[in-house]
Amino acid sequence: MEGIRYRGRVAYDGTGFNGWQVQSDCRTVQGELEAVLSHRFNRTVRVTGAGRTDAGVHARGQAFSFDVWPEELPEKEGDDGKCDNVRQLEYSMNRMLRKDTRVWNLSLAPQSVVKTDLDGTVLSHKWHVMLDAKKKLYSYRFSTAAALEPVLRHTRAHVYDPIDMTRMESVLKHFEGKHDFRAFAGAIERNEKKNGKPMGTVRTVYQVSLVDEGNDNYRIDFYLKGALYKMVRNMVATALAVCTGKMNEDQLLELLHHSSPLNGDETITTPPPSSSSTNSNTEKAFQFVRRDNPVKPASPQGLTLERVFFDDEDF
Repeated sequence: MEGIRYRGRVAYDGTGFNGWQVQSDCRTVQGELEAVLSHRFNRTVRVTGAGRTDAGVHARGQAFSFDVWPEELPEKEGDDGKCDNVRQLEYSMNRMLRKDTRVWNLSLAPQSVVKTDLDGTVLSHKWHVMLDAKKKLYSYRFSTAAALEPVLRHTRAHVYDPIDMTRMESVLKHFEGKHDFRAFAGAIERNEKKNGKPMGTVRTVYQVSLVDEGNDNYRIDFYLKGALYKMVRNMVATALAVCTGKMNEDQLLELLHHSSPLNGDETITTPPPSSSSTNSNTEKAFQFVRRDNPVKPASPQGLTLERVFFDDEDF
């Protein structure tokens, strides 16, 4: 007998968490969700997330899923057409969770997803919160005020140096498109050595927008397919370094456009606009890695996973 899959959204203040992924010796979001579900069903219940967030990073629309046996959560429709037992489970979870974590939009997941391959083959698989995610929205908030309001200290970074905000928007646009983000991701070489195989570091950023929120507060929105470890924070920090005069814009372009030969994608191996080289073989033979990027990641408290998007807009 196969378990029934449920899915939901979770919002959390990341200040008190050591990231999303469960760890034996510290508090994590995945660990908290598994703890309350395991308590509710009196057995171990595993939770899968649409992605991980680092320590101190927040979320409003993170997505997760879990499986239960049919008899553990029998369907019972309420007057509004929604399952009363699922609604009660969501209520119970929020009663057990601390105030910095709230589950919402808990519902039955699609039990199967049908897709047509490029060759016309029809494929069917059980809905998966990570594999069926289409894109994500991350927002990074920061202040350029002389002093950061104390009530914002956990949700907004403070940039002390003068910033050329007019230039900031055009610099951020460099990240749009399909690139190898190896120089903007953490722990790649360590994980490759640990796993004994190369990691794909090509990612697609659909759109980057700079929003003026007033009172010297700004927000950067990143719509992307998926992000590598610390990738968004490294993109923010590198753009800030350029716009505060700590890095040359040509350096950013070189880090972004020299792609890894391990990924084998010809569409992303073009030289940066600042390069005079015309030898494509030379370009493919050279590769920047994280240590070539001198910028430290932007502080985690400014980053929020706003939403994970799926084909069905109701979720």
